[in-house]
Amino acid sequence: MAKSGMFGERPVGAVTLVETPVSRSYAQKARVAFLVVAASVALMVGATASVALPLPLAVLVGLLTGGVCGLVVACVVRVWPALRVLWWWAVEIVAAVTVFVGMAYLSRATHPAVPLVLLAVVLGVLFGVGRFRRRVSAWVWCVVVRHRLRLCFTEFIRSASRLHPGRLPLILWARPTPAGERVWVWLRPGLDLTDLDGKADKLAVACWAGEARMVRASARHAALVRVDITRRDPLTGLVASPLSAWVAWMRDEDAPVSPAVPPVDLDLLDVPEPAPPQQRSPRR
Repeated sequence: MAKSGMFGERPVGAVTLVETPVSRSYAQKARVAFLVVAASVALMVGATASVALPLPLAVLVGLLTGGVCGLVVACVVRVWPALRVLWWWAVEIVAAVTVFVGMAYLSRATHPAVPLVLLAVVLGVLFGVGRFRRRVSAWVWCVVVRHRLRLCFTEFIRSASRLHPGRLPLILWARPTPAGERVWVWLRPGLDLTDLDGKADKLAVACWAGEARMVRASARHAALVRVDITRRDPLTGLVASPLSAWVAWMRDEDAPVSPAVPPVDLDLLDVPEPAPPQQRSPRR
């Protein structure tokens, strides 16, 4: 029987945000970072403070400052996997907090039914008006694509069996395009664009799209990669043009025509040929 205590085994069906090998690796990195930063800061602060303070007091100030700085750096390194998970879900977290905090504030400031009515009106406008609905749908697809790309990169790294599972690419930002979505990805050390060659079709399948392309997004930084997801062809739509109505108006006999514009439906046989240029006789 599996234990369910705090320090026992993980029960069946439980989901962990950070895998155990990743957590152990970052715990070791945190200890190393604490020792390096604490020693470096303590030496620099102690040597600087010894100019104005007695030596014992300068050593004490250096040790305290180094310990605080090392502890801060170690905490950041230790919780980096959790911070990365929060970055992955930052859009959903910010949206949920904004909605619930806003509704709670309006409920206290006004009648409790006002936030519900306002939320219903906003949702009705967003999903009822085609222009707003398409805009919201485009940004929702951007959020979905970020998660789908993260899952693909995780599978690619696991199948390679040569990188640490914690060294996943950092998905920076995504925005909609007329054809689909565009995502910027920062590759971690050990990865390059050639590792993604031949995997564009897998990315397209995972993102429920028709095509995916990966190119370098910066000539200066090779780690910055751009992923273009194509869902539709924006050039297949028909664009209404007023030229047909303009030509019909030009064909009207009573319509004024500028002298610089030739008349419409002009027979080329009626146009006189230009006279050849006269050649000047050579001077003697």
